[in-house]
Amino acid sequence: MKSPIWFGPVVSLLLFGLAYAQPSRDPSKDREAIIALEQEWLHAADAETLGRILASDFVHVVPVDHFLTKQENIDWMTEHPVPKDRHTKFDKLSVRLYGDVGIVNGSVIASDDAGKELDRTMFTDVFVYRGGRWQAVNAQENQVRPPGEPKN
Repeated sequence: MKSPIWFGPVVSLLLFGLAYAQPSRDPSKDREAIIALEQEWLHAADAETLGRILASDFVHVVPVDHFLTKQENIDWMTEHPVPKDRHTKFDKLSVRLYGDVGIVNGSVIASDDAGKELDRTMFTDVFVYRGGRWQAVNAQENQVRPPGEPKN
């Protein structure tokens, strides 16, 4: 069956309209926004901040055969605050963007007041841009073992 003569131009106009209906974002600003959220998340201790950063469908993969929901993650973080003498910072932070999805890989180094490294974890966080902002939808960490250390 042949499409009506007006079909092609109408489809073209609709596609053109969709392309311009959503304001284009600057990838460098998206990276900056995601890195700022990661920094805020790393040091967040209150439910309000965590609630804003984590999407409603957030999942945190933990090594006890469980997937933490947003609320479970917030409860855990607020009930188990980081000790005052433990300091964390990022290392090897990398952000890759795929349209409305940002994937962050990096490591977190924890140290004591004297600067001695206590532990290091590698992580992957996934962010999605929706509703005019970036939010985390997935997180997973892996403890880094020194080379040659036996597996448990």
